[in-house]
Amino acid sequence: MKKRLLIGLSFLLLLAASIPHKAFAEVPTIRAEVDEKMMDIPVVQMTMDGETLASDVPPVLFQHNEQYRTLVPVAVIANQTGAEVKWNGEARQVTISNSEKEIILTIDSANVQVNGEEKILPSQVPAKIVTYQERGRTMVPVSFVGQELGLEVGWNAENRTVEILSPEREETSNPPEDSALRPDEAERTYEEGLAGEEELNGDEALLEDISIKMVEGMPEIRIKTGEEVHYSTAQLMNPQRLVFDLNHTRLYMNNSSHMKEDKTVKVTAPSNAYLSTIRSSQFERDPWVTRVVLDLKNDIGHDVRYDEATEEMVIRLIHYVDDVRYERYNAKEVLVIEGSNVHDYNMMKLNGPHRLVVDVMDSLLNPGHSFPDFNVGGRVANRIRVSEFTPDHHYDPDDKIVRTVIDLNNVPDMDDVYFDKQNGRLVIHLEGEPEDGYRYVESGWTSSQLTFYGEKAVDYKIEVNESASIVKLIMPRDNMNIPFELLDVNDPLIKFIQVSETGNGNELIANIHVKAGVEIRSPGIKNTKNLSLEFTNRDMRYQEKLIVIDAGHGGKDPGAISSSMKMLEKDVNLEVAREAQRLLQEAGFRTYMTRQDDTYISLQDRAAIANQLNADIFVSIHANAAPRADLKGVETLYYPSENSPTDFRDNLRLAEVFQEEMVRTLNAASHRINARDRLYVLRETNMPAIITEIGFMSNPEEERLLASSQYRKLAAEGILKAVIRYVEETGTHLSEVR
Repeated sequence: MKKRLLIGLSFLLLLAASIPHKAFAEVPTIRAEVDEKMMDIPVVQMTMDGETLASDVPPVLFQHNEQYRTLVPVAVIANQTGAEVKWNGEARQVTISNSEKEIILTIDSANVQVNGEEKILPSQVPAKIVTYQERGRTMVPVSFVGQELGLEVGWNAENRTVEILSPEREETSNPPEDSALRPDEAERTYEEGLAGEEELNGDEALLEDISIKMVEGMPEIRIKTGEEVHYSTAQLMNPQRLVFDLNHTRLYMNNSSHMKEDKTVKVTAPSNAYLSTIRSSQFERDPWVTRVVLDLKNDIGHDVRYDEATEEMVIRLIHYVDDVRYERYNAKEVLVIEGSNVHDYNMMKLNGPHRLVVDVMDSLLNPGHSFPDFNVGGRVANRIRVSEFTPDHHYDPDDKIVRTVIDLNNVPDMDDVYFDKQNGRLVIHLEGEPEDGYRYVESGWTSSQLTFYGEKAVDYKIEVNESASIVKLIMPRDNMNIPFELLDVNDPLIKFIQVSETGNGNELIANIHVKAGVEIRSPGIKNTKNLSLEFTNRDMRYQEKLIVIDAGHGGKDPGAISSSMKMLEKDVNLEVAREAQRLLQEAGFRTYMTRQDDTYISLQDRAAIANQLNADIFVSIHANAAPRADLKGVETLYYPSENSPTDFRDNLRLAEVFQEEMVRTLNAASHRINARDRLYVLRETNMPAIITEIGFMSNPEEERLLASSQYRKLAAEGILKAVIRYVEETGTHLSEVR
């Protein structure tokens, strides 16, 4: 459950680094209060010297100025380092001190005092109080506090862990060779003359050279090791660095001009936008670990391979795709791809089924962004899918490709597909080159705005024929440049727009054919240059609501298996979910299915997907099973939010509605409504959520029913009825229209 909380007090530490992370579909969240506002914050883990640090408030990823920064408890770290923490409530100040330093931070201020000297926190991120479960904690940037306390801080992207290394551990520890992260460069070097004094034993690879080449404008780092070596990697921020620890590898560049007197290596990169220098040192000797640090100028991805021909480990800096989305521009369908290399693309049309494919080259998906498949249901595009593509025979094996697949409802003429290359954006107009003279934009799920652009201020006329659902616009011909005679809009508000001239040719007539329930408003029609209309369709209110449908189990998790027929629960759930999606969409709801096929989806992903999409209702579909064959009927599970004054989700009412409608529609027994406080998908979702158990696979009678398509369709109908009833009863389906 995500809780709304009251102010308390103690201390947190804000990691002053934008952490590149996988989509939050894999990260649980907590609901906490910051600046008197409740928000959902993704949770991460934290270790110090390899030991997990526990606290009453978990470390979190906190968004500040469109970047995510990691918050970790400073009180825990202070205890580990022997520092003392004091709180001054009147001044709203926290003081962190040890034998050498006194750090004074003020809540909501970027100013900080260190031993009496005024400083500014990195990125001017102020100290903040975050409150979770009635416990307030002060947050400050860890790059600043960590540096002052002598800590080394790193980010393990593989398991989303902030890893902290104390100065003592840094000098003495020998991390295991399979460690995913060495927390910072630590600037460890050989002891003086070490490389020349110890004999080679042949068990380790030798790093004999580091070079940088520019390949198509991107740096390529080549590390001469003589053999392929295993490595771990970490991304560090403020400043941006990419760290590689080469396991069982010895730095052996004594004769290189890049080797400095302190036995560290520094290589300066040619002029480019991403890499400034490469540094290397002997990080460990038992076993041998060589650290290679890339000092970066900008956020960039990377790819690592071993070149057998040259016996080099090759690190290639590579571009990111940051976003893929569907839009409508002037009532026509548009696909937008954003990234640093989107101008380098290939497009092809494939059949069986019909689809368009856009391959962005030399790119990876940004691990800090989410790329869920999404339904479109447009005239051209039906569904959009995005993934990193494994090269086929059309490409070289080492190519890195982000593929966007557009599943088609109608196959466009490729000559009509228009590509607009903008700065960091590839805009693909699926229905032809965009036109000027007018603009039609969707301002919401059930609202839009139409503007015809004029050359000077004039008077316009508007006539509304309610019986025919037509809005007539009368405009001076010499003042307008409307590039179409018929515009097929076909969205929730407008059917089409037909433009013609009057008999004398002095005026243009635009007949706007609107759909039932559409209301029209104009900001003004007298002495105005442009003519604008605003449309709202209150009859399509369900379009405002997004229902996430979760087909329980899937893939390697079959769920329950029926006694006689050996029927798999995951198959029953999926068929019901697909039918429920179809019915809900027909009723006007927007829907998203956590799985479309026999795929395993983790519980964390199911909840996080719903939270990311900001869904209005979460419905998880299951079939029951029990040791006793006589148990039968419908059961509805919910998180007991009514027991918490700080959780405002109406889970109980949603469960009551579902139980009643499912029992009625299926003509089934009512087993029970069951409050469950440990079910992840119910506890961790932000919106009202239930699990509907549509029958017992362990009961012979209901096993036969669950095997029938008719019963599964009835279950989907019950879900539809329950969703509609809940939306209508709670009154959350209408946005206020002024």
